[in-house]
Amino acid sequence: MVDVKRHAGNTLHYAKERGILTDIADAGERYLVSKSNKKEHHDMIHQVRKTIKSRYGIGVSKPRKGKFVKGSQAAKDHMTKLRAMRKNKHGGSFTM
Repeated sequence: MVDVKRHAGNTLHYAKERGILTDIADAGERYLVSKSNKKEHHDMIHQVRKTIKSRYGIGVSKPRKGKFVKGSQAAKDHMTKLRAMRKNKHGGSFTM
């Protein structure tokens, strides 16, 4: 039973990370808007979608750490910072 719970959590995390749930929620919103005839219904559907985004985080992209482009100034600055951490013994696991 523990394995099932763990794998279900992993599946939910994967679906959120890949944006699968966001795509499903967006498709549902578009479908409901296409079926509704009144302006009030459109507003209500959009409001529910915003509530889902704020409460469950679905549809909110997480900031990701991008990889540095090899040879770019950002990569050089990052390596300079790491080397300085090694020299000053402030690097934790980077001390040599």
